[in-house]
Amino acid sequence: MNRLAAALPRLSTPVLAQLLERRATGWVIGAAALAHLVLMRFDLPAWQCTVRDAVGIPCPGCGLSRAITALVHGQWRDALTLHAFAPVILAGLVLVTGMALLPEAARRRGISAVARFEQRTGLTALLLLTLVGYWLTRLIFFRSAFIDSTR
Repeated sequence: MNRLAAALPRLSTPVLAQLLERRATGWVIGAAALAHLVLMRFDLPAWQCTVRDAVGIPCPGCGLSRAITALVHGQWRDALTLHAFAPVILAGLVLVTGMALLPEAARRRGISAVARFEQRTGLTALLLLTLVGYWLTRLIFFRSAFIDSTR
């Protein structure tokens, strides 16, 4: 119990709020995501997974681009089959990009609200840990289907 109690303050550290503090980072993330999705939409060469290319195994985010593209087109089943975290990542991209575009006063209120939410729930850290668990599950138990789906 003491270890869990000691870990909780670290889980509730505002990760997303810190990212939102940098307006330029939001613009870059939004622009890069949009460019990548547009390239994929028109079957043009898009960024490949450097982890998969270097190590030979898919990274925790492999399949997200195609899943988000399917999600944007209303193909929920396909999106969730490709990557269960597609809705969460899409919501995060919209939040990060949207906050970067807000006027400063509204952006400050939004960052403060996100920080309070993260401190109360630890949700961002838990989602990141769950993403790693999801990746490991796919890699260990569904290895061939997972690797084939990322090619």
